[in-house]
Amino acid sequence: MSKYEEQVRKIISLKQYETPRDGYFEDFLAEFQERQRGELLQRSSMSLFFERLATWFREVGSVKWVAGAGMAYAAVMAAILLWPDGPGTTPDPNLNRQPASFEPDVNPVTPPAPPLKEDPGKPGQKL
Repeated sequence: MSKYEEQVRKIISLKQYETPRDGYFEDFLAEFQERQRGELLQRSSMSLFFERLATWFREVGSVKWVAGAGMAYAAVMAAILLWPDGPGTTPDPNLNRQPASFEPDVNPVTPPAPPLKEDPGKPGQKL
């Protein structure tokens, strides 16, 4: 064995006798949570938003993808259907009105006289 390996083995054998102080693990948890909160406060809100969005997309199943795609499709279709057409495409409110110079015909058309009925007993003879 080399000299280096021998030193490592001695150090490891000494470490087995070391124990942490009382309350070490409880203090570690409190310190860890405090450090995490401090790191969150230093970050911008946009980076937090994008991180949460990325986490959500990583954890979603196929159902959420389909629902998200459906919502996006519905939003695009609503935008297309509700988008204004621009100037000049609004219907003319005067389209169904008659011109001011309209006057009724002086010679009204009379309907034609009804044809005479034939006698069913005698063909060719009219009543």
